[in-house]
Parts: sequence; structure tokens; C-alpha cells
Amino acid sequence: MDCLLKSSTTSVAFPPKTALQTDPEWHLPLRIRLYDAALGVRPTKACLDELRIDPPTIDVHLHDLDIPPIPAAQSFPEALETGGVKRVTSLKDRVWFKLKTTRWRGAVVRLTDSDLAAEDGASLHPLSATSRWWLAAVGIREEGAQRDFYRKITSASSCPKTPQKPDGIDTDYLLPSAWDRKRVAAEHAYAQRIVFERFMLEAAAKSLRSGKVITAKFALFSIGLVIRADRGEQYVAFIAENVFDPRALAAMMDAFPGMSASDWAPEPNQAFGMNPKIGQIIYSAPLPTDVADSILDADPWTED
Repeated sequence: MDCLLKSSTTSVAFPPKTALQTDPEWHLPLRIRLYDAALGVRPTKACLDELRIDPPTIDVHLHDLDIPPIPAAQSFPEALETGGVKRVTSLKDRVWFKLKTTRWRGAVVRLTDSDLAAEDGASLHPLSATSRWWLAAVGIREEGAQRDFYRKITSASSCPKTPQKPDGIDTDYLLPSAWDRKRVAAEHAYAQRIVFERFMLEAAAKSLRSGKVITAKFALFSIGLVIRADRGEQYVAFIAENVFDPRALAAMMDAFPGMSASDWAPEPNQAFGMNPKIGQIIYSAPLPTDVADSILDADPWTED
């Protein structure tokens, strides 16, 4: 589900016609504000320990911590594009950058593809493309060449020369640990859940009031929702395009207020006039009156 974190932090303006549409008069686009973790420089657990910071709850992104020198590290992705960063030239096995701000010193790295897939074959999936930047070491500026922060790191990184480490430098120990990888995955899962919950609530409320299909288009997939009445009963249909992971589908449907993933059943053919095309799948479920009422109460009507 890389696409959730490839969107920008600003409101995403969806075109009036998305790939899910069959009749423009029966579709309304929904704008959803998505969080972009791709621009964050995350402190490793080792950095948090060095700074004596207890890990916050999972709804807090570690690169958002307003504790020095973490905020200063956030400028590095942009600074790299403009040539405003300096390398730690003594660390030769990968590219490291110097962080210098007031009394703090640090080492920042942009992970390569091989680094992302390191650690016994583990990966940061589904955030491998967006979790490249890390603040991997921090320390206090000290006077004297022997106490220099970067000299200390270089000394700690010294190793016998090998074909893999021809310069006698090994900074693998500074890279994100298993804890860091699990934290990334947990933050992603939480953020993804919030996005799905918001879509389901707002789309359900809008469809209840308009009878139209409410759609949202993300970077790599699209989703839509419509609620209709049939012989005195209400039904909700959910359509997903280019979502092939059953776990992702289950997470989306489980986010519908007052219902769980087990309440939905796949629709092999059309539902409410929507004909699934290649790459699309439709699920439907009965919508209890009390659930519909609670949705309308939770998302009051506005002029928007």
C-alpha cells in the first residue's frame, strides 16, 4: 500500500471523473488529506535512547518529535537537492551527512535499496520507498580533536578490510534495527486505518444524503462507496480498483463504522448499477438503520 504515503500533505483534488465512474452524474469525488512520511528523517531507536526519549504512542510519527536535534534533521531531503549538505568523509562504506546545530552533532543517512532490504532479508515493506532518511547517531559537541563526534563514530566503525568493506569502515550497526522497522510498519498501519475510517464515514454520509457513488483516488488505487435502498432495506456497496492484497481490502471494509470485514460479501456481478471492470472488485452488505443514523450524526450535513 505504498500509495498512501506517496500523496502530499495538502488536500488532494480529485478530478470529477475517476476510473471508477460509469455515469458522471452519479459520482462525487471526495477530498482526503493524506500524511506524507516520505519527507521525514526518522530518528532510530538508538538515537531515542541517546536522547533519553521514551518512544511515543503509535499515532505520533517519530520524525515529528519536537525535541532537538530531530527538527533540524528534517531539512536534509531538501538540502540534498540544493547541495546544502556536507558528507562525513571518513565514513566511506555508504554516504553519511553531518548534522550540526547549536550543541548537537549527528549523522544522517539516506538508505540505498540494498540497505532497505538488509537485515537478514527483512524489508520495510510497504514503506521501503518512503523510509530512506534516518537520523542514525547523535551526540553533544565537544572541544578537542580526540573528543570530536565524527572522529568517535569513525573509530567505532573501524573494521578489518574485506572485499565487502575495502576501506575498513563498517557502519551497518548504525542502520535501522528490527525495532525501527516494526515501528515504521506500525505507524503506517495506524495512519492507513485513520485514512480508511475517514473515507468510510464521509463517503457513507454523503451517499446517504445524495444517493450517489462517492469516490476517492489515491496514487495507485481508487475506492468508492454507495448506499441505496431496495424494498425498504438499505445496502452499502464498496468498490475497489487495483487493490489486490486481501488484507488491505479487509482493512478498508473493517473501517466502515459499526461494521466489520466479516459483514461484507463479494458481488460477482454488478451492484447498484456499477459493473466491475478488470482490476475492480465490489463488496456489499446490509446497512442497519441504527448504523446509518449514527453515521449521519457523526458527519453532519454541510454546504460542501
